[in-house]
Amino acid sequence: MRLPSTLAQPARPARLAARLAVLGAALALWQGLSASGLLSPSLFPSMTSTLTALARQAGGGTLWVAVGDTMAAWALGLVLGAGSAVLAGMLLGLSRFAYRSVIPVIEFFKTIPVIAILPLALVLFGATMTMKYVLIAFGVFWPLAVQVVYGVRSIDPTVLDTATALQVRGLRRFFVVILPSAAPFIATGLRVSAAVALILDVVAELIGGGSGVGLQILTAENSGPTAYPIMYAYILVAGLLGVALAGSFALTERWLLHWHETQRNTRAGAHAV
Repeated sequence: MRLPSTLAQPARPARLAARLAVLGAALALWQGLSASGLLSPSLFPSMTSTLTALARQAGGGTLWVAVGDTMAAWALGLVLGAGSAVLAGMLLGLSRFAYRSVIPVIEFFKTIPVIAILPLALVLFGATMTMKYVLIAFGVFWPLAVQVVYGVRSIDPTVLDTATALQVRGLRRFFVVILPSAAPFIATGLRVSAAVALILDVVAELIGGGSGVGLQILTAENSGPTAYPIMYAYILVAGLLGVALAGSFALTERWLLHWHETQRNTRAGAHAV
């Protein structure tokens, strides 16, 4: 059942208040467990000490340099991997022969754990920005390419037949029929790829030694218990980056695909009771 917008609006502040209440309760629980000694302060710093360490890192500029390095590799790797995947997926989806010839190779590479090629990336590029974005691009490309292929191949045959009957061909057919039909698959793949890219980025910094948030976590861990509040602060930053990226991609998808049935259903569900 869908209520009028004037009746549904009050539910939004209520949901926001509930989420803030849960967040506040989680932070209070964290602080309480640390203060009571149930969590060892040397291993699990309190919420206040972690936030204090976070403020110091932000005030000194170290935090922003680390975030900048992480986001630069994330953006470059995602653009290279996603751009190549969308192009390759479109070409494979439009050609049945190419799809049948290449898809086994793509499915094979998709199953390779990206972390397994980290040693190779370190040998070729060292602990550099290049190592990070190459690793990210590799990890993003294969699953997104498969998603795009399935999106192109799942177009309703009736839509294709109608376009053929109306003599919609060439680039016009691509932009008017194929791309809009595959857009939801591409958008979902990009949203998932953005999260995967951030995970690979931080892992490359933690294990490979590339500069960024992951390296700061590793450095704080190696510095001993006195630096654990800093380690937890950067772990918190990594989580906040993930939330911010997921939210921004979801909002962008909703805005760009406002015309699509999936987004209309999502908006309708938000007002349903």
